[in-house]
Amino acid sequence: MLLIPTEEALITEIGARLGTLPEKLGVAVSGGSDSMALLHLLNAMSRTSETEVYVATVDHGLRRESRQEAECVAARAAELGLQHDILTWHSPAESGNLQGEARAARYRLLAQWAKARGLQAVAVGHTADDQAETLVMRLRRASGVTGLSGMSVRHLRDGIELLRPLLRVHRKDLRSYLTDRSIPWIDDPSNNDMRFERVRVREALTALEPLGLTIDALTAVADNMRMADAALNHAMRVAAAELGQVRLGAVVLDRAGFHDLQDEVARRLLVSAITYVSGADYPPRRAPLLDACHALREGRGLTLQGCQLLVKSDRIWVCREYEAVRETCIEHVSEQRSDVVWDNAWKMSVPPNIPHDTKLRALGDDGLRLMEDWRRHAVPREVLKPLPAVWQGGELIAVPPLEQSSAWSTAAMRLSETWATRSLSH
Repeated sequence: MLLIPTEEALITEIGARLGTLPEKLGVAVSGGSDSMALLHLLNAMSRTSETEVYVATVDHGLRRESRQEAECVAARAAELGLQHDILTWHSPAESGNLQGEARAARYRLLAQWAKARGLQAVAVGHTADDQAETLVMRLRRASGVTGLSGMSVRHLRDGIELLRPLLRVHRKDLRSYLTDRSIPWIDDPSNNDMRFERVRVREALTALEPLGLTIDALTAVADNMRMADAALNHAMRVAAAELGQVRLGAVVLDRAGFHDLQDEVARRLLVSAITYVSGADYPPRRAPLLDACHALREGRGLTLQGCQLLVKSDRIWVCREYEAVRETCIEHVSEQRSDVVWDNAWKMSVPPNIPHDTKLRALGDDGLRLMEDWRRHAVPREVLKPLPAVWQGGELIAVPPLEQSSAWSTAAMRLSETWATRSLSH
């Protein structure tokens, strides 16, 4: 908390978090106090830098007033001489997790807007209050170290870097800053709706503050957890370099080395392997991952999140599950005008003048029976079965990932050296 929330002090805090601002920076502004303060502070900083500031407001259409509020932000941006865009969500959710759906839509629309505008990053107005609330919500879900690290200052989402420069600033300091300058903001009535978890947590934190469970204490816990998370990720990457490699899109681990890893490092290693092989944006939940680690150490295989986990002699294999692609079939391949993508894992160029009945489907058991020499590839049959194969009727023509000299030029879409560069965790 700042002793005196002057513009100079707030700008100094933002500079400490972000360093030099990018040349083209987006700001997501809902009209609430946090984002409105961020808009004015970044605009003030841009006057002494080479930064161009662009503003966007997402209209979720969930309240009757939302469009008018977005237009109020547009008017304020115009007063500051800044370009503003209203991003409209045309498909409001009807699921039970309305806030979650709206949040995902907001980030997706902001990413699309940023890419269209050529912006290098988008700043959002999350504060220390938001960080504390996030930590408590994740505590309730029994999250691990990564979850309890809270939100980070820099985060890549939907292909765009999100910046959160106010994570150490209290909401009341921002409101004091706005009040001193007679800058209005909009209070969203949903912020007082006790149906939403974050609102209930906010009320609980007010009650717990006399016990010392303050916003500053909780943000300090998040900072401590973030340092621990970084150390664990480093240990995981060291283990990955020593124990793992990629073969035909599958991750292969040394079984004895995996057995000797600390539980949390082993879990993170498995997270990286599964998310690399499946291409999923999110890993399995913590409990099934721990169960999977236990099973592998006992020599038992299993399936998890579209992956087959195998124990074969002195190795552990994490490959794509055949059932995940068994029904996939790309027909009319001869009519393709660009590269063909298989399972978001393999990209193949189509050779000219191929028969019209050519199609792509998984190799499967049918294909293996037609390959007398499949064992020469020195991988389990489970690794081969989900690979893309070229078929004409019932005839197997080619398995492009296995044939470097094939007319079907093929490349893995995920670089093998990237399999353990990140750890997604709960």
